[in-house]
Amino acid sequence: MTELMSSRVIEDVATLKALADPIRMRVLELAMSEPERTWTAKELAKIVGVAPTKIYYHINQLEQHQLLRIRDTRVVNGIIEKQYGAGQLNLTFHRRSGEEPSSVHEVVVTLLDQIKDEIEAGLNAGTISGSSEAPDPVRMMLSRGVAEIPADRIAEFRHELQALMRRFEQAGVPRDGTTTGGHRFAMLVGMHPLGLS
Repeated sequence: MTELMSSRVIEDVATLKALADPIRMRVLELAMSEPERTWTAKELAKIVGVAPTKIYYHINQLEQHQLLRIRDTRVVNGIIEKQYGAGQLNLTFHRRSGEEPSSVHEVVVTLLDQIKDEIEAGLNAGTISGSSEAPDPVRMMLSRGVAEIPADRIAEFRHELQALMRRFEQAGVPRDGTTTGGHRFAMLVGMHPLGLS
């Protein structure tokens, strides 16, 4: 198997634009949630809820930017079937100075919309609860805080947030591809200056 990058920083406009699509974000999130597993286009289409003929465009976009990689191929009924997997365990988004901010904006909107839709669906289905008394496997946590961080400790704070996320992401994925029987949670961590004095 191709070695996965632990973390990948996305800063070029083309890759940001490739990610600014809810279907591609869902495919990538799925692949990154089980990094040892491989997926066929048919499997991805079924889980994401699009026609198999339409999923190829999205897979090609992700593959072109090395966000998804071909891990294996096999011949099925005379047709070459590709097996895809994630190219990295997690992503961080940056914009190079001088580049158009709309690319980062599109990714941020896509991510926030995806989280909103997942939470709404879970609340409506009863699989997510906002109650502090709900059992841990169904309890949602939304928290917003403001911290004043000394300039010389900002990088340390950012690193600690990313390390905590990676520690729990990797804890639930054994190297042999089996599952731990744990509960899956989506995490979106954002840290941004308030721009206030």
